[in-house]
Amino acid sequence: MRAHPCHACPDREEHARWAERWDRLRREHDALVQRIEGRTSSIARVFDRICDVLQRLGYLGTVVAPTPADAAATEVQVTPDGQWLRRLYAENDLLVAECLRRGAWDELDAPQLAAAVSTVVYSARRDDRDAEPHVPGGPQGRLARALDETVRIWSELDDLETAHRIESTGPLDLGLVEAVHRWASGRSLDAVLKGTDLAAGDFVRWCKQVIDLLDQLSQAAPSPRLAEAARRGVTALRRGVVAYSSL
Repeated sequence: MRAHPCHACPDREEHARWAERWDRLRREHDALVQRIEGRTSSIARVFDRICDVLQRLGYLGTVVAPTPADAAATEVQVTPDGQWLRRLYAENDLLVAECLRRGAWDELDAPQLAAAVSTVVYSARRDDRDAEPHVPGGPQGRLARALDETVRIWSELDDLETAHRIESTGPLDLGLVEAVHRWASGRSLDAVLKGTDLAAGDFVRWCKQVIDLLDQLSQAAPSPRLAEAARRGVTALRRGVVAYSSL
C-alpha cells in the first residue's frame, strides 16, 4: 500500500472522500434507474390492458400492414367509434361512450338527460348516500328505464375491466338525480334542495360538472335528437345561482 503512487498524494484523504461520495451517488442512481424502469414497465402493462379492453369493445381495431422487415405486421388503429370516444373527457368516459352507442339515453328529454348524466359525475360522501333515491317519473318511467340500462352497462364494463386487471371506477350514485331534474325543469333552489342534505354550494359545483359533460355530449352524441337534448340541458341548468357562480 505504501508503494502505491496514491499513498504519497498530498490530497489523498480529500480524494478518498470524493470517491466515497461518487460510490454512494452511483448506487443511488442505479436504484433510481431501477425504480423508473419498474414503473415504466408497469405503466406499459396497464396501457396494454386498456388497449385490450378498447379492442374488445370495438374502439380500437387491428389491421395487417405490410412492412419491409416483416411480410405482415399487426397494427392497432382507432375505429370510427374510437374517434368520437376521443371527444369525451369525463372520468367515466368509456361508460358515457357505451351509453351513447347503445342508445341508453336516446329517449330522454333535457331534464331527464341532465339527471341521467349526474349519475356519471356525482359521488356523495359516504354518510350522505341515499339507499333508495327517488326517480322522477316513477320506476317504470323513461328516466328510470334509462338509469337501469346505465347501471347495467356500468356493471358489464366493471366486469370487463376487472377481468383485464384494470382499476375500475366506483359504482354509480343516483343521489343527485331528483335534484338535477328539478333544477333543469325550472324549479327554485329552495324546492330543489328541500328534503336533501345537499348544501347550495355543493349542488352548484355538481351542476357545473353535469353542464360540462352535457356540453361534450352536444358535440359527440351520435344522434341529432340526443345532441339537441344535451344543448337544452345545458341551457336549463345554467341559470340562476349556477349561471351567476360561473361569471
